[in-house]
Amino acid sequence: NNGDVWMIIILVRHGESERNIKVDKSDDSKLTRKGILQAQNLGKRLKKDKIKINEIYTSNLIRTKETADIIARILNVPVRKGLDELNEYDPDFLRSRIKIIFDVRLRKLKKFIKKITRKKERDKTILIIAHGVMNAIIVGILLQFPIRKQLLRLRYKNASLTFLNWDKPHKNWRLDLMNDTHHLQGKSK
Repeated sequence: NNGDVWMIIILVRHGESERNIKVDKSDDSKLTRKGILQAQNLGKRLKKDKIKINEIYTSNLIRTKETADIIARILNVPVRKGLDELNEYDPDFLRSRIKIIFDVRLRKLKKFIKKITRKKERDKTILIIAHGVMNAIIVGILLQFPIRKQLLRLRYKNASLTFLNWDKPHKNWRLDLMNDTHHLQGKSK
């Protein structure tokens, strides 16, 4: 972008949770040891790559809050409050046009995304730690894709990084990196 720096949105899927490995079937489970390692490696990568995070947002679920707390400690950036609008959606949600049309939480999510991206032409990096389906929905919102079941084709591994950059000359968001897990090695892979 010719040396100009604009807003960057980094989406992270939480580290491996007890729900992911079927130890805990509740919607709100904590990270496994592997998930903790994944979050540490992700935080170390962001620090090593000198990515200056200005704000961290997370869902209200334990696994995202734990992932956010680990990364925030490594980067020395406070976590903003958890938001219900960033909580996980069941994949079946995207298969129902009626649910999509009338979903209050989706409207709140769109409003939140619009609010945090209002000043796109500033040098600002926002980290959002959420869930697989939620990250697909956020990518859909920013890239102006229809919020439909086709977004389920976008898969996100635990502790993966997705980068979206504001492209000022073209006045739109650009997906520059998706589902990247190069920071995971050994037992955190």
